[in-house]
This record gives sequence, structure tokens and C-alpha cells, in this order.
Amino acid sequence: MGIGEILGVRTIKISTSSPYSLEEFFEKIKDTPFDAGKPALVKDGLTYVIAFPQIDRNNQVQIIGNKGLFYVQRSVQPAGIDKMVANMALEKLTDGLTGLSGAFGSAKKKCMELAQNTADIILAMNL
Repeated sequence: MGIGEILGVRTIKISTSSPYSLEEFFEKIKDTPFDAGKPALVKDGLTYVIAFPQIDRNNQVQIIGNKGLFYVQRSVQPAGIDKMVANMALEKLTDGLTGLSGAFGSAKKKCMELAQNTADIILAMNL
């Protein structure tokens, strides 16, 4: 287990044969059954991400990228501006203690496994 695994970092690079935009990539995978759930194209700040249902408020599988280069990752910040604001408020109220749940425990491990599984399914599609 490397340092990334200990810290809960899981990022898997996916290169496609065509330079798909994120929206085109989403169209290719949106009806594929994933263990992580049904993907959605979600506005996250100024950009979009492909987000899967949250495991908890600190763990979510997301896909980012463009032009045929994508990354499947475990994210500790669920996609969507409304979720970001709610998490920031909760962090402020608890003096940062609520964020620790994303760093430890079974939800983190499950999210990392789902990120790998999601990447494996997409890679098998040979896009």
C-alpha cells in the first residue's frame, strides 16, 4: 500500500481513441451499469464533472477531463455548488472535525474500490 492509498487518493487515467469532450464521454457511458450507480453530468463550480451517487457526504466517485483524457477519482467534495456550500458550513460549525470522516473508515475504502471498478468497466469498453 502506497502513500496515496493511505491518504485515500485514487485516480485512474483513461485515454480514449477519439478526443471526446466530457459531454460526449458522458453520452458514451451514461447507460452503462456501474457498481457506483448511475452517472450524472453535474455543474461543479465553473466546470462540469461526471458524478456518481454519493457514498456519504465526504466520498463520491467522479470523472473529470476533456479531449480524450479522463480521470476516474475518489473525491472528498461531492459535486455541485449546493453540496459544497453545505459542507463548508458544516466544517466551519464543527471546526473541521466533520471532514475527518472522509479520511478514515469503510466509506473511504469502498469509494476507492468503486473508483477502480468504474475505471475498469470504462477501460473494457475500449472507447
